[in-house]
Amino acid sequence: MISQINNYLSERKYLLLAGIILITVVTLLLTLMPVDNIMPSKIWTYDKLGHMVIFGGWTFLVGYYRYLKSPENLNLFTIFFAGVLFGIIIEGLQYILPLNRMADLFDVAFDALGCFIATLALYKIVDTE
Repeated sequence: MISQINNYLSERKYLLLAGIILITVVTLLLTLMPVDNIMPSKIWTYDKLGHMVIFGGWTFLVGYYRYLKSPENLNLFTIFFAGVLFGIIIEGLQYILPLNRMADLFDVAFDALGCFIATLALYKIVDTE
């Protein structure tokens, strides 16, 4: 099953690129717009789960694209670090920009947890090939 998905997507890498661009734009919108402008405050009860999912998804897509493009040069630590760095940059922007947003170290921790889970999933995919 995984090899079929790999074959399909290796011929259509543009789908992964589109997914990476889409999730990057959505991440920037959700994390840098004032909370009042995005969604009802009730949904922010689960924001840590959202951080895990969105940064994990971003990390997975970037890593999977990199794997399909050049499997012999895949470095999972670099992929993990890129995802965590993306999360740190977002929190830094929330801290320095006047966006009515608060930077939170727990957000970075859950970003990193999502990146770690995505990296483990990538490891399983690479290992089964």
